[in-house]
Formats: sequence, C-alpha cells, structure tokens
Amino acid sequence: MTLACRDCGTLQDFRSLPAGSVASCAACGNTLSRSTGRSIGAGFALSLSVLCLYIVALSLPFLRASVLGLEQETRIGSIVPLLLDTRWVLVALGIGAFIVVFPVVRFALLTLVLGTLLGERRPEWLGRAFRWATSLDLWSMPDVLLIGFFVGYTRVAQRLTAEIGTGGWCFLAAAGLAMVAHATIDRQMVWNAIAPNRPSPRGEKVIACTTCDLAVPKSAEGDPCPRCGARLYARKPDSLTRTTALIVAGLVLYPIANIWPMSVVTRLGESEGRTILYGVTELVKEGMWPLAAIIFCTSIAIPLLKLLAIGWFLLATRFGWRRGLSVRTKLHRLIDGVGRWSNVDIMIIAVFAPLMQFGAIATVHFGIGAACFFAVVILTMLASLSFDTRLMWDAVEQRR
Repeated sequence: MTLACRDCGTLQDFRSLPAGSVASCAACGNTLSRSTGRSIGAGFALSLSVLCLYIVALSLPFLRASVLGLEQETRIGSIVPLLLDTRWVLVALGIGAFIVVFPVVRFALLTLVLGTLLGERRPEWLGRAFRWATSLDLWSMPDVLLIGFFVGYTRVAQRLTAEIGTGGWCFLAAAGLAMVAHATIDRQMVWNAIAPNRPSPRGEKVIACTTCDLAVPKSAEGDPCPRCGARLYARKPDSLTRTTALIVAGLVLYPIANIWPMSVVTRLGESEGRTILYGVTELVKEGMWPLAAIIFCTSIAIPLLKLLAIGWFLLATRFGWRRGLSVRTKLHRLIDGVGRWSNVDIMIIAVFAPLMQFGAIATVHFGIGAACFFAVVILTMLASLSFDTRLMWDAVEQRR
C-alpha cells in the first residue's frame, strides 16, 4: 500500500506491517502506521464509556463550596451563563464548545463509527463521520479541563471547604478514559478499516489527502477524497498568507494578555486584578512549585514559543533554508500537539469562577487579559493548522 507523509509529502510504499511494528517516514521520521495490538473493539468500548460518563457529568453537580455559611454549587457548563452575563459572549461560546459541545459530538461520532465497523458495515457516510470525529479531537478538551481542575482544586481547597459532586467524579472518570481512548485508537487503522489504502498509480503524479493520507491521482485535485470526503489539494490553499495573518494577530494580543488581568477578584467591595505572572508568583510563594511550573509553561512559555517557532517556519519557507529542515518539521509536529494545553489557565477560571460567586463577600470574574489570552491560544492553534510543513520541503527542492 502507499501512504503519503503529511509532514513532508514523501510517498512511501510498504507491505502489511508485522505485529508490534511501526512504519516511519524515511525523510522526516513521522509515524505513518503502526500495528501495536490496538483494536477497534477496545476503542469502541472506551469511546462509549466516555460518552455515557460525560453526559452524566454534564447533568449532575460538579463542585460544591461553602464559606461563612454560604454555599455554592456548579455544573460543568456554569461558566457559560456567567460569561454571558458579563458580556464575554465569544469567550463563553468558545469555552462552552470546548468543554461541552465538542466532547459530546466527538465521542458520539467516534462511537457510531467504531460500532458500525464492528458490525462489518461500510456505509458511504462512514468516512465523513470519522473525519469530523478526528477534526474535533484537537478542539475537544476534557483532558485540558482535567488538568485545570486539579490545579484549581488544589488552590481552592486551601481557602474554603470544597467538595467534588457526583458530576465531578463522573467527569474525572470520563476525562481519564478519554486520554486512554486517544492513546488506544490508531487513526490509520480505522481509515484502513473504512477503506484500505491502495498502491499509487504507476506513471501518474499523485497527491495525498491531508485528512486520511490516502494517495490519489493528481488529476483528482479539487474533488472530494473518495475515503473521507475532504477536498483534495496538493498543498493547503493560501497557507503562508493565512498563517502570517494569524501569527501577526497573535503577536499583537500576546503582550496584552500578559499585562492585563486574567481574573478580577472582589472581596468585601475591593477589586484586585490578577495577571498570569501574578498567579505563578503566588503559587511559588505558597510552595507549589510543580503547579507554578505548569502554569508558567502552558500560559507564558508555550504560546510565545509557538508564535516564534511558526514565524521561523514562515521565514524558512520564504528563503528556502535547508539547515534544520527535519528539526523544524518535528518541532511543528510537537507544537501542533501541545498548543491546546495553553488553555489550562482559562480552564481553571472556567471551573472555579462560578464556584466563587458569594455576593458581597467574594466574587471572581474574567478579566480582559483572559479574553486576549484565549484569542492568542486559538490564533496559534489555527496558525499551526493552516501552515503546510510540506512547503518547507518544496522550498528546499526549488533552490537545488
């Protein structure tokens, strides 16, 4: 069968893999396929479990807290109406999508696809359904919310009486199983089960689908992929222009996100803004070095490194730099995977801001820095998605 590396564009033919082996790209080292004992049956069981637990978690109390005789109870989606009340509409819709809508839709589609494959059926819509499920993987964030929950709960439990509700325990189980499901389900295995990869046509130019990696004749460019339905292009259209615009917008908002407060805490009528660096400093003073390191890396270091790294990729493509080509390709693969974890700080506020609404005694609200930071994270994620790493390899080839 023929597979195209989505990172460098190299086409490679190989036979079926022996059990426990991995096929890597000879040019850039990207993993193309693996046969490590993963099964569709195990993926289906995990996906169904996550879906059921998550729906239960959404419907039951998530956290309870009390201070001076006042009690507060929240659910996972409580941040959405709170943000709408304070006019942060876009942030509310984004967070609601990431922690409520997308996880449910993703695991519903995944359960449907894997269950259909187990029933040995191959309807026409199967590839499109799995394409949507894989696309939502990046934007579905129960795992990020899980880390935010642990960090926030550790801090809140020191200041007031907090209790995890039934919905919270269901969420913890669902988020843990979601990470196991992510590691268990091999996308290429599922794509092969939907429609097997085939040898590339001899004597004809070939392009690859950027979603399912299926190799098709170049004459099919602009048509839907026969396996997943995505539009076929030799390279992502306007990749450099769109990526540059997203990176410039991110660079403009990044300083604002770090200067302006992420949250505004009001105690007995006195308000205090708290920036990202303030939160890191407070954790260090309290001796919580691991938590401080997590927040510093996810909220300060990773967004900045993503902006600088993608800027480096754009310059390298523009000037056809050969040195460090493989390193740049691997770095893009890394930042594409870790960029979503920058939302940890946002998730901490999303979980605990609704819990800290005690009227005149104490309240917590999003600050303008949170909205700007949320925008920076989204912009860098979109920039990473829009950048086509194969253009770096093309630029080197053109300068030879």
